Amino acid sequence: MDTTVDTDSMLEVDHQTKAWETDPQAALLATPAPQVNCGIGHRVRASRSVLALVLDDEYVYAGLQGGDILAWSLETYDLVLSIHAHQESVLGLYLSDDGRLLFSSGGDSVVNVWSTTTFERLYSIYSHHDVGDIFAVVYSSTRDTVYCGGQNTSIQWCDLSGSSTASATTSAGPHHPSRRTHRFFDSRGPDGKRAPRSDSNSDDAQAITEGGQLLTFKRDHHKLFSHHGYVYSMRLVAGLVESAPLEEVLLTGSGDGVVKLWHLAQQTNSVPTQMAKLQNGDPVLSIAVDGSFLYCGLVGGALNIWNLDSYQLVKRITKHIGDLWAVDIIRSVAVCGDSNGIVKKFNSRFEEVGSWVAHEGTMLASAAGRYKDRMIYATGGNDNTVGIWDLTEVSSAHQELAPISNDEMVNSLAKFIAFKTVSSSPKFAGECNQGAAFLRRHCNYLGAKTTLLTTGPDTNPIVYARFHATSPQPVGKTILFYGHYDVVNAHSNRAQWKTDPHQLTSLNGFLYGRGVTDNKGPILAALYAAADLARTKTLQCDVVFLIEGEEESGSQGFHETVRRHKAEIGPVDWILLANSYWLDDFNPCLTYGLRGVVHANLVVTSDHPDLHSGIDGSALLDEPLKDLSMLLATLVGPKGKINLPGFQAPVLALTEEEQERYSAIADAILPHHPEITSPEALIRSLMHRWREPALTIHSVEVPGNKSATTTISQKAKATISIRIVPNQEPDEVAANLTAYVQEQFASFESQNDLTVEITGKSEPWLGDPNNEIFATLSEAISAAWTPDAQSRRYRHYLPVAVGTATRPAPAGPRGEQLVRKDSSDSLASHIDRVITSTTSTANGVEGKRSAANTIVPTSSTLAKKTLAVVLPERASRASSPSPSVSPSPAPTPEQVTSAPTARVVKPIYIREGGSIPTIRFLEKEFSAPAANLPCGQASDNAHLANERLRVENLYKSREIFRYVFDKLPSRQT
Repeated sequence: MDTTVDTDSMLEVDHQTKAWETDPQAALLATPAPQVNCGIGHRVRASRSVLALVLDDEYVYAGLQGGDILAWSLETYDLVLSIHAHQESVLGLYLSDDGRLLFSSGGDSVVNVWSTTTFERLYSIYSHHDVGDIFAVVYSSTRDTVYCGGQNTSIQWCDLSGSSTASATTSAGPHHPSRRTHRFFDSRGPDGKRAPRSDSNSDDAQAITEGGQLLTFKRDHHKLFSHHGYVYSMRLVAGLVESAPLEEVLLTGSGDGVVKLWHLAQQTNSVPTQMAKLQNGDPVLSIAVDGSFLYCGLVGGALNIWNLDSYQLVKRITKHIGDLWAVDIIRSVAVCGDSNGIVKKFNSRFEEVGSWVAHEGTMLASAAGRYKDRMIYATGGNDNTVGIWDLTEVSSAHQELAPISNDEMVNSLAKFIAFKTVSSSPKFAGECNQGAAFLRRHCNYLGAKTTLLTTGPDTNPIVYARFHATSPQPVGKTILFYGHYDVVNAHSNRAQWKTDPHQLTSLNGFLYGRGVTDNKGPILAALYAAADLARTKTLQCDVVFLIEGEEESGSQGFHETVRRHKAEIGPVDWILLANSYWLDDFNPCLTYGLRGVVHANLVVTSDHPDLHSGIDGSALLDEPLKDLSMLLATLVGPKGKINLPGFQAPVLALTEEEQERYSAIADAILPHHPEITSPEALIRSLMHRWREPALTIHSVEVPGNKSATTTISQKAKATISIRIVPNQEPDEVAANLTAYVQEQFASFESQNDLTVEITGKSEPWLGDPNNEIFATLSEAISAAWTPDAQSRRYRHYLPVAVGTATRPAPAGPRGEQLVRKDSSDSLASHIDRVITSTTSTANGVEGKRSAANTIVPTSSTLAKKTLAVVLPERASRASSPSPSVSPSPAPTPEQVTSAPTARVVKPIYIREGGSIPTIRFLEKEFSAPAANLPCGQASDNAHLANERLRVENLYKSREIFRYVFDKLPSRQT
């Protein structure tokens, strides 16, 4: 038997403290430690303070104030589980060694045991004693025994093997904590009466007290006064007993400032016996063990390091000034979080090697673990969030080449988002060029050969990058990926943003920031996909990237620059872009068609100055606004019928194959949108928005004070657009529009002048959804999005989200290179250009004049406000299907059946009503088919406030691109 060691002598601790610790105030004034580069921190939001955390190989579990347990996926950061687990706060979580059992302890004096396969409760354990809050719980798999420490200074244990289940029941008896009289809350008032208690048979109480077997801690399995303070922390550690290296030792830390080591006898009924007592002086809030070293986080911020072989205090670090509620060890690096929300790292030489602010408030819990090839560190605090940090550099410090992880991609995206690459205003020209330079350098880092292609003196360059084939068997093909790094200005709706639009924020499984979905996120997903194949020597073809910086401003200079460098780009076999969004938030899509557009201004002007209607208004005066109103009325008839002669004739007839695609869309969409009751109405709406032309009057403007009610304005202008479909030519439509309105205006016999300005033109695009690039994309989407029933254990708990956003249509095609002006309109291209301008005067004389305006209207997609569906334990929450909970008997992990085979996810083929001018140009220029892969969801808010991209969509897009770059080159046509 080991000799008990007592280090109660505070004199010894004080002497060592004086010798080793640094002055806290001096530490604050010292040079700050280098900031750790831990990648982007993903943040998920909980409903209340996070008091306990634990990680397994798929999920991060959090115990909350109020009694809930939540879990988020470490792959997508989606909420996958939410249950009401305790009547009061969840104070402790512990995961069994095999990851199949989760133990939770709470302020309700109960320990619950959960199956991590079904998340049904297997056991609920309570004590005959009034132990108060249970702060810590651990489980020994070799003994099949649960240990916990409570508010009443005690240690309790319960054997879960068959020998202890004789006292098991399936319903709460009168001694259950939920049935006892509380000393404070159930005390008698001045009138001698007790306050009425909540109904124990309520739905909420049933959800907690029933399910699984009810066990009790045996009366002799309770060591009272094991400490002289609350037992805040526990650890089970093997290897501390020299004669029995596999034997576990129980370590407990308490508010009395003591850590005790307890010997656990082979007999379960035996009481733990004290081996050593380590006096720290300040209350012990957290403990961690690394080999023979014990790390103690203390009230006041000190970190004590003990040698468990000699029971000597090795080091006392006082770099923190807040209470240390969380201590973890990752590859001999101590990672500590304090009550100020600050995390610090200390290496094996006890030097501070990094720090960052993890929470805006008190950090209360942490957990460390491994997910795939990444070291994950999770933090929780009273700001109601969980931070999930990638500390892979700690575990891979000795590797020559770090893997290109998804978190590295997100970290690069954060840097990319920080550049305000707004192409619509010259004041951002410097940042646009810096953003292009960053993108080029990053392409070089990923292994591409790059150059910047200049588009003009006042326009942003194109980033040209080429990944050469690295496979030993190249196939001599080339895939061209088109994207844009410029973004819409976030300044006009800055007040509506909940985060800094140029600081990437990860929250609840979404990345927020300007350009994250349009189009910087998809660009990086494609770049990293190509780099993955190039690094592994499996890239069979060249992949060329053309990333422009003027898409949001009409792609100025793009056409001419591509033609000028066409020989350098070389032949292209396929064109791929990712510049649109799903039809809703549920169904992956492939876009095979876009409408074209003709933008125009109709301007009516008078030779008279502004007049007063009371003085000069008469039937003899031709007012510009009257003339314009009559002219607009001639353009369209009832139900949007466009009156241009012969306009509808070129529209292609609906084929049977296309009709089937629309029916497939309705079959996929309607189950998620019960508010749409008619499939025929949905199909009719989509057809009119995608494959039928449309004329829209966007605005009618008169100069001067908009509040004036008696002014006859000298000028009136209407901004219109005509969305055209395949087989309609934008040049012909523009010419017919000009001729028609001139003819109608002439019939008015007006004294005013009409000017028709064509401000933008874009060809429609119709791809072939049956060709090899669409077939490969469809296979890639199925491979990426079909769920793995074995790995996603909580499929029945997945929350539902329905999106709410529309994507503004891109600008029309480029015109001449002219100087742009500032504007507060974030949806306009702000380019002062007019392609053609024809003026009809009162005398029938035509002239050319210029005017400045470009309007880019927005288009709608099927979107609905997000609806989060969590678990059904509380009536206040939205309901979702969940397994029934059987009170008895509790299922064992072996009895849990696997989930049914997952349905293969297939994309729906869609067309869109918006326009992307470059796609048809690239098809014609390189004689290659194009395809558009929507990466984001309908609720991504592109061009709007709080633009976002779901983390899972970003990761899946990378998988899809990698599949296409790998499989498409060798596909037989």
